[in-house]
Amino acid sequence: SIVTPKPQTTRDPIHGVVNRPEGQIVFVDTPGFFKTHASRLVDTLHERARQALQGVDVVVHVVDPSRAIGPEDEMVREALEGVAQPRLLCLNKLDLPERPYAEAWKAHREQYAGAYEVSAYTGQGLNELVQGIIEHLPVSPPLYPEDQVTNAHRNFILGELIREKVYLLMDKEVPYRTAVEIGAVEERLDSRGQPLVHVKATLLAANDRYKRMLIGAGGHRIREIGQAARQEMEAMLGKKVFLDMDVQVDRHLAE
Repeated sequence: SIVTPKPQTTRDPIHGVVNRPEGQIVFVDTPGFFKTHASRLVDTLHERARQALQGVDVVVHVVDPSRAIGPEDEMVREALEGVAQPRLLCLNKLDLPERPYAEAWKAHREQYAGAYEVSAYTGQGLNELVQGIIEHLPVSPPLYPEDQVTNAHRNFILGELIREKVYLLMDKEVPYRTAVEIGAVEERLDSRGQPLVHVKATLLAANDRYKRMLIGAGGHRIREIGQAARQEMEAMLGKKVFLDMDVQVDRHLAE
């Protein structure tokens, strides 16, 4: 899944597949819970997160002990109390020199089948977490081939890369009132006969004001979003990319 400092970056549960000699783990990255910005989108994200919990064997509750325990944290913790599956507490950001709220989270240790401290940034502690997850998984055939790393289709990932740049480059409520549609994705040859992937994308904004903000003065903002997304698309596809992107209004996003 894409990652940004803003809450509610993840909108759709995405499977990430990890294969180890001991077995296969399918991680389901769900949308988080968010108590502000009430809207149909937020309600939909909360429902998707709840539905994703129904089909898993282990729940890993990832928390940030560098900040105070907030209402969203309490909402998730209380919701997980009614979950039948084993729950693992995962304290992230082990690489930070100070995590003042780590002990406050550890006080809830008895509610979980295990507790782990990791750094998603450096990878520290992740092997221990993976082993802890494997211990709670049932014996079953692999769900995915060994060479498959996600269930997300190429076009979905391309759209997510654009949406990530919107979250990183736009402020306040704009990212939450924006969506991306990927149209035709075609492989062509450029003027020198080299492979070129042509991607047609539409950035949808909730109203005309957001559309103007996404375009920016003289089109500088949409160019900045497009350039950053194109670079990641090229790294993912291993080919040059021509990203043809426009901005349109979809007033349903305002609901």
